[in-house]
Amino acid sequence: MATPRAVAFLEYVPLRLAVGLVDLLPVRTALALARGFGRATWVLLRRRRRTATQNVLLAGLAADPAEAERIARASFESFAMLSVESLKASRLVTPDTVDRYVSFEVPPETRELFEKPGQPVILASAHLGNWELSGHVISFTKPLVAVARTLNNPFAQRFMERRNPRRRIEIVAKHSKDRLALLRPLRSGKLLGLICDQHAASNGVVVPFFGHPASTVASPARLHLATGAPIVFGVFFRTGPMKFLMAASEPIRVAPTGDREADIRAITLAINEVAERFIRRFPEQYLWAHRRWRRPRA
Repeated sequence: MATPRAVAFLEYVPLRLAVGLVDLLPVRTALALARGFGRATWVLLRRRRRTATQNVLLAGLAADPAEAERIARASFESFAMLSVESLKASRLVTPDTVDRYVSFEVPPETRELFEKPGQPVILASAHLGNWELSGHVISFTKPLVAVARTLNNPFAQRFMERRNPRRRIEIVAKHSKDRLALLRPLRSGKLLGLICDQHAASNGVVVPFFGHPASTVASPARLHLATGAPIVFGVFFRTGPMKFLMAASEPIRVAPTGDREADIRAITLAINEVAERFIRRFPEQYLWAHRRWRRPRA
């Protein structure tokens, strides 16, 4: 009987081969294969396909089921392309070459926050476009601490860390028990990146998302109230083969009332409203297959 370590190694080998293939292929060929993989998962993952289409309709972004299905299918392709783009960009997109691949839509006040030494910023984002690349590029301006889930496979984790060294990015485990892990970077004047558009199973607040109640991650709001660090919502749209638009909001401001829970809900709602605006611009690039709206537990 195979040991867990042997099973992990056998799972790692296909990943290593796939990454090697992506590295060998021209960008357009690799992206075409990724789109094909996305179309295949659309066919095979019936439940996710149904969830994605229903979510597009629920969000009111399609006039009929056929249009909702088109958007949902494109989102599967977009998600598949993300990994190829991230692998390619880790070597192609550098501080010296970034202008070849990325254009920027950043308000002056937000740009000043990013560029000001010692200024902490809470950078909220969503599963829209290529969220992996957003951290890679923004770290060229200021050190970034990002919350992310580590891979379950230790061989894969070590390989990806060696292949894609994050020189100015520090990763905090998604379920870290260190209660100060998110406060320290803000107190030291860094960027803190938080993806906050998925269902919050615990410690969330229920606020509307596209007009429907959704349990929403409240960490940005709580950290803002605790530290005073401004909140900016940022996204990384795909505009062509290895071409991207990095867009950011104005700093999100909500006047505090003194009622902490009410303030958390108001700030979280403001973040959701900015997220909706960005998603409406490129709905095909949003991860619709996630079960965003769920009934509260009895």
